[in-house]
Amino acid sequence: MTNLVIKCRNVGEKWIQLIMESIKNPSSPDFDKMDVLRDKIVIIGVVCLLTFSMYTDDSNSIALSNQNVISLLAIVTTIHDNMILSKKKTNMSIFIRNLMRSSERILVSIHPKMSELLEKSSYAILNEFCALYWAVIRNKGIMNGKWKKRNADMYDGWHDGEYESNKISIDCLKGLFSVNNMTVGFLPDRITSDKLFVRVFGHHIFEVQAAELEDSYITKHEYHVDGNVHYEFRHDYRSGGLTVYERHVKTNDKFELVLSSCFENELPEIFASNYSHWWNENTKTVEFRPIHFQDAKFLNDTHCIIALKKGFIRTNNTEYRQYLINRSSPFFQYLFRRYFIRLDDEPHAYMSKENDIIHIHLTRLGIAFKYNTQTNIITSREYSDMYIDENQWFGTLTGLKSGLLLSPIAIGNDRNRHYLCRKLIVPFGQVQAKRKSDNNHQIVTIERKSLPAPFLHQYLVFILNDRLRILQPTESPTGWLYLALLHATTSHPLPDQYTGMTGMERAFQLLKSIGSWSDQPFDAVARNILLQIATISPKVNYYPEHLRCMESITWNSDSLPHSLEHFGYYLIANKLVEASEELNFMHSTSTSNDELHKIFENKNYNENLLAKLYWDYRDSYNPTARLSAQMESEIWRKSETKSYQPVWQSCPLAANYSSLSLTGSLYASGDLNLKDSTQLQCFPLSR
Repeated sequence: MTNLVIKCRNVGEKWIQLIMESIKNPSSPDFDKMDVLRDKIVIIGVVCLLTFSMYTDDSNSIALSNQNVISLLAIVTTIHDNMILSKKKTNMSIFIRNLMRSSERILVSIHPKMSELLEKSSYAILNEFCALYWAVIRNKGIMNGKWKKRNADMYDGWHDGEYESNKISIDCLKGLFSVNNMTVGFLPDRITSDKLFVRVFGHHIFEVQAAELEDSYITKHEYHVDGNVHYEFRHDYRSGGLTVYERHVKTNDKFELVLSSCFENELPEIFASNYSHWWNENTKTVEFRPIHFQDAKFLNDTHCIIALKKGFIRTNNTEYRQYLINRSSPFFQYLFRRYFIRLDDEPHAYMSKENDIIHIHLTRLGIAFKYNTQTNIITSREYSDMYIDENQWFGTLTGLKSGLLLSPIAIGNDRNRHYLCRKLIVPFGQVQAKRKSDNNHQIVTIERKSLPAPFLHQYLVFILNDRLRILQPTESPTGWLYLALLHATTSHPLPDQYTGMTGMERAFQLLKSIGSWSDQPFDAVARNILLQIATISPKVNYYPEHLRCMESITWNSDSLPHSLEHFGYYLIANKLVEASEELNFMHSTSTSNDELHKIFENKNYNENLLAKLYWDYRDSYNPTARLSAQMESEIWRKSETKSYQPVWQSCPLAANYSSLSLTGSLYASGDLNLKDSTQLQCFPLSR
């Protein structure tokens, strides 16, 4: 019978442990669900206390052991803690209240025996229990505290102790355990709202106890797979800063969480924003780990390490160690400013050295290159048979400061080179043209700082077809639209050397081709490109708007020459959008509030006036740079005007005039002499 009772107690303790795991790592911070689980722990704990009734027998047939006392204290404190931590105080049923009264009676009954055991062991039982319950001692393993009973009453459960400078109290009857008058609880808002806490721990709910120092807290439970890590939080009232420590029970290592802002100006952006940083005082190193502490590989996945003693940053999860190259070094600056500034900004690029190979990563775009210091060739990771051409000029897209030209590596003999095409990698962004003077070609840059986050990772690849002498896009329709935008903004009145046509001609050639049209709504990237294409046309409207007496044209200042700001860009962009939305009822995409939709609804662009101006300037455009015949016929029908027809109104003073024919009296005299054409000698064929 005794074994059965002990087995039931062990099962209850196991259930409590499993439920505590669910509370410790909740799938979502739902307080109601957590309170339900805490109520279950209280009920199971009360039932476990009932199993100690076998020690209340006066015959002492079953002796109370030291391990039984530790188990009893663990159950009592668990019941107390979960009742305190429950956010919602529920009304217990009469049955549960009766069970709790019975458990309290059992505790009072066996308390004299428990006090006797505590005194016999010189309170070593309390030291052992504290090593299990208080996380601070759990990290150190052994506690040698000084204990004494608060008063001589044998039914008083209070015992007070000292550990170093900390005062510890425990009520063996009610399960209250306090350190420096602080019991178990949750972290205060000043800690959970701190940016350092939110970045790594999010909205996780920690059950904490008092730590060794004032206003410091340590997690009651252990975390991660091996369950040997505690987190300690300290808040400094003077500076208002938060300090977070990570304590490892087995290895006794102690890590301090470092602010990511400490690395923003020294390291590439990805090393600051994509990792959490932990300083190890013993090894003098900083570990770069995943940001969120609930990550399955949070402790083991250390991407790189800063070794302060040796003064370098090395990777930790690659087959061969790579050492980060300083951004301010001449080598880094030379390579970056010559080639990679054409793709992205410096904070989003980093280089690492592995023997004779330099690995170059552009983190936002997700592309990489390898520089061989022996051959001085930079090859592409994405296109392994291509390298960065030292000569970035290719005869078109003149003035474009962005984009990296790749050339094929010769295979076997030079004849194979003929079948390989060069590639141009261009980052996506806001294409901006700027003229410095009337004589110079405009400078075209791609601005990426103001882009929304989903657009920052976009880039497009174009193929240089040397046979056709054109750039070919690889994506449809996004690639076709973006290439048309690049040709339009880099256009010049004279034709390009490579294509043999002006950028405006090539832009309209692309926009009229089937690759730019779609039978479903364009995605966000394509709509952004269409917005940029539409705004190349100048803003036009009537002045005043309700009249037609004057036309107002606002050209884009310091951008393209006015002759290249084609009135048809807006018209064809609008037509592309309309065609893509004809079957809009079949798609769930909603784009009614984006910038492209707003500009088409804006009165700054009067579509009828744009159509009229296009028709007025049509003859000044080359045939290739005109709209399609179908669009022109639609524009002509919209802008077609009827001949002037006077409106005659009846008036008493109006005179009735007979109609006058200009040719009516020409042959009135009848002197008309008709001759056969064969008799006429004035025509050569009649001779």
